[in-house]
Amino acid sequence: MPARMDEYLDNVIKNRFSVSLMSNAKWRKVFTVLDVPELMLNQCYWKFVDEDYEFLGWFTKSDELMEKYVGDYGSGPFAYKRIEWLEIPKVGKPSGYENVPFKHWHQDIDEALSILNSVGHFDTKLTDRGLRIYGFRE
Repeated sequence: MPARMDEYLDNVIKNRFSVSLMSNAKWRKVFTVLDVPELMLNQCYWKFVDEDYEFLGWFTKSDELMEKYVGDYGSGPFAYKRIEWLEIPKVGKPSGYENVPFKHWHQDIDEALSILNSVGHFDTKLTDRGLRIYGFRE
């Protein structure tokens, strides 16, 4: 990651958040332990520290992980510290088929939470939509 981008993110984080909850290693652990085919975790909402909106994208797989950032996929590469939170919805819906229920799939967020709780302490929240994992809090 370019030094200027790193400095920019550090400044945004310092000015917006009072609590940092995740390190690069913890994010890698999350993505690695949840890369289990049976969970069907393929989609999530991303919220970045330097954006005012969330967006729906793909859940990162363990082979896309680098030491300090998520590799070149979707909107990548991006630094782990750029992740304010991510939320795994209970139901995955492919783009263009949001209103076609037989195209939807179940993402096992209950088992995902159980796995996370078994390997460490993560700041999580069950929402109406799914399982949110926080990187930062205000």
